[in-house]
Amino acid sequence: MSPAASPPVLELQGGFTGYGDSVVVNDVSISVGQGEVVCLLGANGAGKTTLMRAITGLLPLMQGRLVFRGEDISKMPAHDRVRAGICLSPEGRQVFPELTVMENLVLGGFNKRAREFRQRNLDRVFDLFPRLSERKTQAAGLMSGGEQQMLAIARALMGEPKLLALDEPSLGLAPKIVLTVFDAIKTIAQSGITILLVEQNTRAALTVAERGYVLSAGKIVHEGSARELMQSEMIQKAFIGAIYDGDKKRVTRRERRLAALAGKADHA
Repeated sequence: MSPAASPPVLELQGGFTGYGDSVVVNDVSISVGQGEVVCLLGANGAGKTTLMRAITGLLPLMQGRLVFRGEDISKMPAHDRVRAGICLSPEGRQVFPELTVMENLVLGGFNKRAREFRQRNLDRVFDLFPRLSERKTQAAGLMSGGEQQMLAIARALMGEPKLLALDEPSLGLAPKIVLTVFDAIKTIAQSGITILLVEQNTRAALTVAERGYVLSAGKIVHEGSARELMQSEMIQKAFIGAIYDGDKKRVTRRERRLAALAGKADHA
């Protein structure tokens, strides 16, 4: 759904945040419409996770205004944001390693609003990730990285999200598992859940997102539809590693380096 079709589910206006006296996110404004999948792209250290932490309440805003479903939540604590419907699957998964898969999931749905939907949501996440159903009684810490990522997403879904915040879901995963995780994200999006996705894997993010913002040094430097971002030469060069020459032939980053070296040799 286009963000212009209805008021944004989430809108950050002129947001500043960081750690101590250090400003990491500088005058950032973003919005996410009902049912949209919006991604935040950028290199390591660009401020993506810091911004996500501010949106979910794990870091305070230094300046700016954050509105969720028409309510100013700029000063709302993180646990109240969960109750309001902002549910996070954090960077690095952060499952409870000594608890079982089922115990992790039940804790994800502990807020009062989500409790009445616990069985329905369990059925939904086990359908989405059948491997979790097979490992209900297994300690989360004994699972593979890919399985823990599935659990982190499922735990967030147990909270009955109005906005599902996914922070680096492909981090540290094998390519085959990345495909599985992003197939699941597509399925979640098709169910109508609004998603804010932070992701370093630009190509994977743009396969599921409708729009995106690019962060660099804590500022928005580019934004557009997924198609526009995928075709952007700046995005191709900086994050995807391939651009297209004048004949629309794909030129990889390695090929560009080799061509540059050959050019230097010719002028030696």
